[in-house]
Amino acid sequence: MASGVVAAGEKPEEPSPQITDTEIVYSTFSKTSKRWIAIAASFSAMFSGLSSFIYYPAVTPIAEDLHTSIELVNLTITSYLIVSGLAPSIIGDLADRTGRRPLYIATFAIYFAANVGLALQDSYPALFTLRMLQSAGSSGQLPISNQRPSRC
Repeated sequence: MASGVVAAGEKPEEPSPQITDTEIVYSTFSKTSKRWIAIAASFSAMFSGLSSFIYYPAVTPIAEDLHTSIELVNLTITSYLIVSGLAPSIIGDLADRTGRRPLYIATFAIYFAANVGLALQDSYPALFTLRMLQSAGSSGQLPISNQRPSRC
């Protein structure tokens, strides 16, 4: 009874056991799984900054190797930064619509393929295109990595 009054011949309601915060399960992942997910997300978020800054000391040798000007090689840095500004909003929206796991794998594959292509390329147009793909792959992982721990 809601009012706490028991009629004749009825048994009083058993009090419901109190649920403590330690008994409530907020996630299906174990603590170990959550830690590995956070480590993987942090590791993948590192790629965008690493790929951007590791490139600066090599600008002059790249210009000499490709027989082009330093200004054109600097243009690849600008294009990298432009794509790294646009890709997270596009990839983040796609991740909400299609799921994070497929896009996480796709962006990592794009990043990996662009790095292999950059190692093998020998022309400026290839450098320019692959740097933009590298940026899309690496910075596209940022919104997925930021959303991953909150979903665990």
